[in-house]
Amino acid sequence: MSDRIWSVLAANFSVSAWAKLIPDEDELTLSDLPQMLTEDIQSSDDLEDRLEDVFEWLDENEIDLDLDAGPPEKLKGGRGNDTLDLISWDTERVDGRKGDDLVRISDALWDSDLQVQGSKLVLVDRMTGSETILKRVEQIDIGGQVFEADALADAVRGGESPIIFADGLGRLKVNVSDPTPSVIWDQVAQSLVAETEPGPTNAARIYAMLHTAIYDAYAAHDASAVRVAIDLDGDNVEIREASADEIDTAMHHAGYTVLHTLFPQHREMLDRLMRDRLDLSPNDHDSAEARIGRDAAGDMLRLRLDEKDRLTDRKAADYSPVNTNPDDVKVIDAWTPEWRGNAPEQDVQTFLSPEFPLLEPFALPANADGTTDFDAIRPPAPEPFFMPGFADASLDIPGGSVTLAAAAVVGGVTYAAGDTVPVTRDLIGEVINPAFIAQSERLIEASANLTTQDRAVAEFWEDGPGTSYPPGTMMTLAQFVSERDGHDAATDAHLFLAMGNAMFDAAVAAWDSKVVYDYARPVQVIRDLGQLGLIGEPGVDELTGQEGNVIRAFAGYDPDTGASLGTRTILAENFVTYQNPEGDFSPPFAEYVSGHSTFSGAAAAVLESFTGDNDLGASTILPAGGSEFDPTFPDTPLVMSWPDFDSAAQDAGVSRIYGGIHFDDGNIAGLALGEEVGTLAAERAADFAAGTVDEQDVPFADWFIF
Repeated sequence: MSDRIWSVLAANFSVSAWAKLIPDEDELTLSDLPQMLTEDIQSSDDLEDRLEDVFEWLDENEIDLDLDAGPPEKLKGGRGNDTLDLISWDTERVDGRKGDDLVRISDALWDSDLQVQGSKLVLVDRMTGSETILKRVEQIDIGGQVFEADALADAVRGGESPIIFADGLGRLKVNVSDPTPSVIWDQVAQSLVAETEPGPTNAARIYAMLHTAIYDAYAAHDASAVRVAIDLDGDNVEIREASADEIDTAMHHAGYTVLHTLFPQHREMLDRLMRDRLDLSPNDHDSAEARIGRDAAGDMLRLRLDEKDRLTDRKAADYSPVNTNPDDVKVIDAWTPEWRGNAPEQDVQTFLSPEFPLLEPFALPANADGTTDFDAIRPPAPEPFFMPGFADASLDIPGGSVTLAAAAVVGGVTYAAGDTVPVTRDLIGEVINPAFIAQSERLIEASANLTTQDRAVAEFWEDGPGTSYPPGTMMTLAQFVSERDGHDAATDAHLFLAMGNAMFDAAVAAWDSKVVYDYARPVQVIRDLGQLGLIGEPGVDELTGQEGNVIRAFAGYDPDTGASLGTRTILAENFVTYQNPEGDFSPPFAEYVSGHSTFSGAAAAVLESFTGDNDLGASTILPAGGSEFDPTFPDTPLVMSWPDFDSAAQDAGVSRIYGGIHFDDGNIAGLALGEEVGTLAAERAADFAAGTVDEQDVPFADWFIF
């Protein structure tokens, strides 16, 4: 029904169209209709709302007005307290009508934002721009947490403290009302990463490529800014004066080109986003804005994709673990790939991205020949198993013995180099490093004393497969700052250039330490130390009845209910991490340093440098029963809050200790490394934005010099 038809009907009740109405005699008579419509008109300033109210009445009374148009597809409640499940973008309107009504927004609509349009609360699809109006609903369930609709509307309208929604304890998102091109494409990239699961290193590389291209498209319109990617074909538009909308368009074409190149299987979805949400043609190759954006993406992609091809032939990119599997540990302080699956198809992990230290960083220090100077930033080595002077000793874990590399006095007995001696605690301090044992004991203590908040921190920051990984979570904090501080496109081009490349450089720097030190994960170390009798006390595992050296620690999950078994007395050889029970005990790469800590330390450094202070002011609510680890956890909603950037970084880092994934040295060293990496990235991005960057500091410059 058109607005014109409705206006005629509402204004003049004598027109012939009303003769088609046959109201139910028990509920309403024709003579009541003018009064009802008059009251409705007076009570609402929204023509669409008035029209829908009439259609609702017609539906209820089984009246066919026999006019051409109808109302949008809607989900509506009745006269009582209703729960309405919004499961598709086909629904254009949700109306709770009478009573106290709750609308549950399904996971299919997770990639969305709430906006306030006049008096309406509207859910907007991040991919297509489709809108669903939420009308006369009192509560909204997002990610399992129920919010008061009025309070949400006030928070969105106020905009001073952006809302962070948590999807259980796995994903999070910042609600944005007017996103810049950098934020829009960052949202899309994170969704694609969550779906395709490339791992944390490759995720960081994706964010860096995306935001470098978007920044370069912006820089083509800025008289001061210098582009990051080298102009391989010499065809860059030097400086083009343009309107804000035209600059945005160039940035959109850059983001679109990067993502459809990296995710060709999602080309149709990305085309739809360009057309439906941004009102841009994905096939535009002719406009100045499209050419600038596509060229910015093309220059950067050629460099990064050529680099990837070059690495396939580099022998230095090869990696083979010293220990082939958990049943064949020859070096106790070296990484051991964990078993995956069950016999007979059981396999082991493959080290993720050992080639990453060979990639061209954004701002890490360089040697004279253009290679990365890791010696300038690499953290000191982690604690070894053997004391100095005994590094060449060999350990036989199944046999419980050590073949000495030097003479030693053990328990008052002198042994010569080459002697084989049984492993006892008498070796600690003479042959075996006590600090190596102590770090495992500290981790066991943390595992045994997990509080509700500790468990929530461990799960919230796990950022495993199905999420945008730790670099994506940090990029979400940049979205928060953008929304909080009301950034424009230029400001975000600079911020996300720094953040995306800080995440990439953090991956390069952290993986250098992981490959060089090739350090063991706690779960394997604790099990091996227990087998050797170097930790725990003689006793019986209360779950399995096995005898051996036992410890008090988190004991895993009930196989029938999935609920946490909490702290129990278990064999050290049965130690498990507090991680998703559907996944591996540990990620598929070495322990030292913590990637989580390096990413978060780098992010905190960039955001603090960019904003000029340490204030974050972010928080979110974790819903009761939202855990993917344990269906009974938490039993009540939990609030997670981060007053400043440092507290968020600390939380992300310590989460790996609570999860049993890292020793405390891996966390501390990772945070320090990340801070250094983030500071360098922020400074280099500022130089590009101000046009003060040195030519030799441009990534890949060495390719053209050496």
